[in-house]
Amino acid sequence: MSMSKTIFRELLDKEASPALGCTEPMMFALAGAITRKHAPGKVLRVDMVGCGLMVTGVQAVGIPNTGGKTGAFLASAVGIVNGDAEACKEVLHNIRPEDVVAAEELIQNAEFTLDMDNSTGKQVYFKLTLTTDEHVATVIFEDEHHTWTYLEADGKVLVDNRKPAGEMLIPANDIDWDVFTIENIYNWCKTADISEFGRAKEAVEMNTKVATDGLENPRGIQTARILRKNVESGFVAEDEITAGPDARMGGSDYPTMVSTASGNQGLMVVMAPWASAQYRKMSAEDGYRAVAFALLMNTFMKYASKEYVYMPPTCSCATTAAPAAAAGVAFLHGLTPQQINDMLCTAQVQMAGVVCDGAKPSCATRMYVALFGSLQAMMMAKEGIRATNVEGFVHNDLKVTLENLYRLQHDVLHNKVDAILWDIVKEQKVIH
Repeated sequence: MSMSKTIFRELLDKEASPALGCTEPMMFALAGAITRKHAPGKVLRVDMVGCGLMVTGVQAVGIPNTGGKTGAFLASAVGIVNGDAEACKEVLHNIRPEDVVAAEELIQNAEFTLDMDNSTGKQVYFKLTLTTDEHVATVIFEDEHHTWTYLEADGKVLVDNRKPAGEMLIPANDIDWDVFTIENIYNWCKTADISEFGRAKEAVEMNTKVATDGLENPRGIQTARILRKNVESGFVAEDEITAGPDARMGGSDYPTMVSTASGNQGLMVVMAPWASAQYRKMSAEDGYRAVAFALLMNTFMKYASKEYVYMPPTCSCATTAAPAAAAGVAFLHGLTPQQINDMLCTAQVQMAGVVCDGAKPSCATRMYVALFGSLQAMMMAKEGIRATNVEGFVHNDLKVTLENLYRLQHDVLHNKVDAILWDIVKEQKVIH
């Protein structure tokens, strides 16, 4: 990536982009749509394998435009029936009720299989083979949820951009960390011309619809709806934070602006600072600057995860997105870059080592817990109180703190969490 004066704008454009549905069912549907283009005829088999968090994460989250239905089989089937492969991350935008019926019939009449394969060393890996009475097509996704690196039809290789695990996509290697610092991000968000923040404005407009969907409809685990109900009853005091992961996990039919390949993270990172700006009656420009800062801080922390940037064994919704969202709030409250560094180090204390056990409705609750803990860290930092480098993983500098957590991911959790989780999923007989 070019390290120019526009690096922060480049990162906003690269790591914040629209997507419809949670990234796992989106990828399964996209794989189905792509292979179907090359394998017409009566569907006989759909065979799928993927890394641990792909095959477990698709089980419980709602598939857009299906009425909240879930599962790997249905996600791939609706993609086969009427997915729009050209729309990529919005592959499910034109799914209709009759397509869902057809997909469910397809699952009954064809053989669908799903298994885990962690042997590739890739943090994001998924392979789907569609067999019909006339053709066979295979597609492979690697490194990112929307990037297919291999496509084969009837034994003919059409695309092969696969790379060995040692050459996997690691954005951190292309970043000049002397430029990509908290202070530089902060200063750019404070001083850049408002025209630079179009992606932040787009994110607010898009994610507000999803957040509203989560508040108005009983989606997912209803974390936000229950919170609002208790605010309205007076049991909980009104505050400046709200967000929409319930809608995302529940299969909202609205597209979301993602952050580093995650719609959940995009919702939290965008809506928390925006809600804060609205609550405090600040200008829209102030809100957009805070949203941009939060998006970039999430990117900063995710990039420090190196090869785990897009799918780490720890829960990045809790360890990066919620703290980044709180950093956007801190930006509005006038905390300095050093205070923001301190609050983010403290925020890591509570969530260090929290594993990712797949996308699911309860992700929303975990994110709320992490957000409020991060806001507590913000209030502490404002008073000059923080966790220090005698406290476990924490270092006085955020980047070193994250490098310490990377060692936990790489040396202790890598592949082990996935293997245990897949065994549990099989034991609980929830594969579908």
